[in-house]
Formats: sequence, C-alpha cells, structure tokens
Amino acid sequence: MAILLKEEKNQCIFALWAIEETEEELFRLFLSSAPQKEIDALNNFKNPVRRIERMASRQLIYELLGKKPPIGYDEFGKPFIHGDKRSISISHTKGMLAVQIGNYNAGIDIEYISDRVAKVAHKFLSAPELDTIDIKQQMLHMYAFWCAKETVYKIYGKKRLDFKKHIHIEPFSIEQEGVIKASLNKADKQDFLLDYFIYELNEQDKYMIVKYCQ
Repeated sequence: MAILLKEEKNQCIFALWAIEETEEELFRLFLSSAPQKEIDALNNFKNPVRRIERMASRQLIYELLGKKPPIGYDEFGKPFIHGDKRSISISHTKGMLAVQIGNYNAGIDIEYISDRVAKVAHKFLSAPELDTIDIKQQMLHMYAFWCAKETVYKIYGKKRLDFKKHIHIEPFSIEQEGVIKASLNKADKQDFLLDYFIYELNEQDKYMIVKYCQ
C-alpha cells in the first residue's frame, strides 16, 4: 500500500494512493480486514479493474479513519460512512486513488492527463469558459476545468446537473497548484473555493487533482 500524499488539516483528511498491488494481493488484505458486508458486495463487480479500485478505496479509507466501517451509497450513488457523520468522496484513474474526508462536505476528482479531454471540452465548457483557456497550456487548463466541475458535481451529489448550464468556473490562470472559484446554479446559488494541483508521478505520467473540504 503506497500512500504518496497524506494531508490532515482543519478536520479534513486527504490522501493519494498509487495502486501497485495485484488483485490477488489486495484480496488477501481485503479478506482479512474488511467487514463481511463489504466482502459480499465485491461479488457484484465482474470487471477486475473495478474490483481492484473497490478494494483499494476501502483499504485506504480504513487507514485514514483508523477503523473499518462499511461504506454505503445513497439513492443517488453518493458514498457515505456507516455510523459516521463525516462526508467522504472517492476518485480513481489509471492506477491512482484519491480520497477526501470532511467534517460536513467533501468532494474530489483525479484524472490522468492525456489528450482525451480536448475532444469533449465543448460538452462541459460554456463558450465564455472556452474563451479563457490558455492555448499554451490547453490540456492542463481543460483538465483543471473538468476536475473542478466533477468535484462540484460530487459535492452536490444528486445527479441531474448540466455541466455547462449549472456549474460555472471563474477565469483562472493554470499553475502547478492553485485555487479555483466555482459556483453551482441549481435552485439556489452556491459558491465553492476548490484547491487544485498537478501531481507528477514520473516524466510521463501526470495527474490533475481538484479537492474540496468543509
């Protein structure tokens, strides 16, 4: 279990884990530590990648909480911790797992940086947002936008959000790390200050991470 980053601040816990274990290694660990309810639920996952992500997320959560509660999902698919009022958010991509735990609200998104997002940018960015993209750092900038909107979507947690219509990102310069101002316009307007940073695993593999905790 390789925890690359861990941060505890103002009752918020964030961690980033590189999933290097095989499915068999994770399963042995999972079988010896997870509640029976979680072990039984693993049978619902036929895809081996999804099983690995599921087991890895639980092991990381147990490590962060210092206990091993079942993780449930509400009617909208938002995760929650049984017997714990804290909020939790989980995200994974290409061998990496990120978890954010907050006292009241939490959201996180991690994405492997590739050229994929540019092909679908018009689907989640409004025309004014597209106009603010730094052409020289287009890929990084678009991933920051995407992860920010995904994070707000997870905070909201009720689905049925139009990324272009309901989630607005104020113009920002893309850096190695920074803050993104976002707003959710669905019934009532909500504003969020999201933290973002680029994690470089090596020269080839980079990840965009956006997180929120309250």
